[in-house]
Parts: sequence; C-alpha cells; structure tokens
Amino acid sequence: MAHNCQFVQRKGKIDGCTFLSLIVFNTNSLLEESLNDLTIDLQKNYEIAISKQALHERFNKKSVSFITSALEKLLNKQLQAKVKFRDCDEFKRFLIKDSVCFQVDESLVNDYPGSGGSGSKANVRIQFEYDLLNGRIIDLSLNAFNEQDAKDSTATLHLVEKGDLIVRDLAYMHLEALQGIVEKIAYFLCRLNTQRKVYKEQDGQLVELDFAAIVKFMRKNDIKQYEEQVWLGKKKDLEVRLFLFLMPQSVYNERLRKANKNAAKKGHQVSEEYKARAALNLFITSAPAGLIDIDTAWKIYTLRWQIELTFKIWKSICKIDKVKKVKKDRLECYIWAKLLMIVLCWRIVWFTAKLLDQYYQKNLSFFKAFKTLMRDMIRIEQVISDGTLAPGKFLMDFLQLSRKKHILEKKNLSNYSVEILVSSLTITVGTKSL
Repeated sequence: MAHNCQFVQRKGKIDGCTFLSLIVFNTNSLLEESLNDLTIDLQKNYEIAISKQALHERFNKKSVSFITSALEKLLNKQLQAKVKFRDCDEFKRFLIKDSVCFQVDESLVNDYPGSGGSGSKANVRIQFEYDLLNGRIIDLSLNAFNEQDAKDSTATLHLVEKGDLIVRDLAYMHLEALQGIVEKIAYFLCRLNTQRKVYKEQDGQLVELDFAAIVKFMRKNDIKQYEEQVWLGKKKDLEVRLFLFLMPQSVYNERLRKANKNAAKKGHQVSEEYKARAALNLFITSAPAGLIDIDTAWKIYTLRWQIELTFKIWKSICKIDKVKKVKKDRLECYIWAKLLMIVLCWRIVWFTAKLLDQYYQKNLSFFKAFKTLMRDMIRIEQVISDGTLAPGKFLMDFLQLSRKKHILEKKNLSNYSVEILVSSLTITVGTKSL
C-alpha cells in the first residue's frame, strides 16, 4: 500500500509499517510530541537514525494518501464483517450522524477556514456516521469548518439504502436532504426546523399551522401529545407526519429566557411564532405509523445522542483535538492516524459489546472500554503489527476484563440505549457466527 501511494518509492529507512506504527500507536498527542521526540522513538524502537529535517519531509501529500488508504481499507473490512449486534424487523439500518469540530493554528486558515467574525479563524470538521444496530461506520471524513452539515447531507445521499432509518439533528435535515431520503425508499426522524412553515389540508386548501392556537388548545384540554399529517412547503414539497409534544411550563420559561437573552445581544425581539413553538417539541418523520408511532418517536430520537458520547471519547480519551502549530500535511497525518486508531478500537469495543450482551446480558461502557484500550496500545500493536499476541487471546482477555471493569452504570433511572431500542422497535440479538 505504501508503494502504491508512492510513500515508499525505494528501499529507505522508514517503510510503511514503521511509519504507521510510529504515528498510530504512539499515544502522545500532537500537542506534546515534537519531531525530535519522534526521531528518538524511531531510534529506540526501530533502530532507525534519522534527522528531524528528514522526518519533517516525510510528512507530505504521499504520506497523507498512505494513511487515508490504510483507513479506507480498514473501514471496508468492517463493512464486510459478518458480526451482527442487533437485528431490527422495521429497519435495515439505524443511522445516526453528526460532526465534531476543533480549532487548529491560524496559519492553516486557507485550507481550513473557520467561522469568521469573532470566532476562531481556522477549524477542522470531522463528519461521522454509523449504524446503531451493528456499529458499522458508514461515513468518516475530514473537512473545513465552513463545509456545513447541510451540504454534507446531500453530498452523502448515495450512502443511504432502502429501508434505512436516518436520525440526525436539524443541521442536516433541510428539504432537499429529506426528499432525497424518501426517494431512496428510506425513512427519517428529526426535529422540525424552527423556521420551516408547515401546512395541512383543510376544505381542499392548504392552511398554515397556527402553533399559538395549537398550544392554547392543548393546554386547555390537557393534551400532552398528538399527531398531524402535514406538508412541508406551500407547494406540497413533502408530506410528513408531525408529532407535537407539549412541554412543561418550567421548560417553556427556560427556553424563553435563553431566547430573550440571545435576541437582546443581537438587538432583536423574540417573535410570537418562536414563542409558540418554544412550548412544543416538534418531530417529523416519513415512516408510516406501523414503523414509528408517537409513543416511541421521542425515545427513538434520543438515541441520536449516542454519537455525542462518541465525540466525548474522541476528545477526552483519544485527544484528537489536542494539536499545535504544524504544517498541513503533518496535521492531516496526525488526524487520520488518530481516526485509524479510533476505528481499530471501535471494532474491538463493538465486538466486546456484542458478546457481553449476547452471553452475559450486560451493557458495555464504551467510555471505560476505550480508556483501557488507549492505555494498552502496546498490546494492540502486538496483535496488529508483529503478531506476537494472538487476536483471539487478546479479545477474550479483553472480554473477561470488560465483564468486571467496563460495565455500564445506570444513572438517574435512565435507560440504556439497548433498552430504548428494544422497547421502541422489534429488536433481537444477532445470531450469525462470530
């Protein structure tokens, strides 16, 4: 692979395996390690003597291409894997997606422009999507901050398959993306955009929903939730089911307080339309009632927050956002190497989660499991690189450790994600051979 990417063109001091081991299994963050530190590692661990300048030159477009090729191959392998965690009668896949952003040095502003204005001048954005039923990663990409989620939602429509359920936040779910999902004969569940007007048919005409009147009616008749069949757009752009949930007065007051504070900063006033919608939680879906009903829709949507927990692991444990001023190619090598390491650990963790669930009826804490793996990168390297540790032994050792040390603790009577899945959909434990 290194030869194919022209990272290695002739026999030299650093081959592909050495380079990957150096930057993937080195658990130090880019914030701490220097080129001199890396040359010392090469000398100690591989008996390779190389100058800082020579190593600096090895971080180039070809090394970036090599690492991304390695990651792409790893992702393709996990897509082909036959390990099943959960099967679902209603949907083929349960896809959740979001992006994580972090600041990089201002010298990279031309390559990774930030938000502008008073915000940081240079930022990167990593898009991440996976199947909550099986842990398979569907999309993993590195972009500039100003390449927004809305643009990504249409650019990755080709990844959607018939029978998928797409659960994302508002940034991804504009009209074109929603229409594209429906055309794929897939389904979506998302919040209703606060600026999106919705209409219902009444006496043969389209009438805009009056949310102020709806809130008044629900409060007067003590209605906590109900459903409407509505259209997005005055031209009947897309027909959806709208779920309306009346919020407690305390939640409504807090939303208004925050809205008034933000509006005052910008010299605006909160509109009456916003005030009315603030009293409600509004969800839309293209799925029929036989697949998603109003009693399960909100619970299903909360599963989207699993991806936020993933990003917490990336930052607090893997420290993917801890970077310093380096040239573009070295930064990209670092980020892709971190992502490659994350995907390796991701496969181990999901494999362990399946076994714990299937054989011991236990729920794995991904946070605890990742923390242990990051502290044990030497053993993972022994499995991957030099073969001195058998994969089966490593996985079984990690499973037995997880049974005792990595069990998810339930807090505040909240449900586990698996419990929410089981209670909301027809979910069964996968039975395919490991």
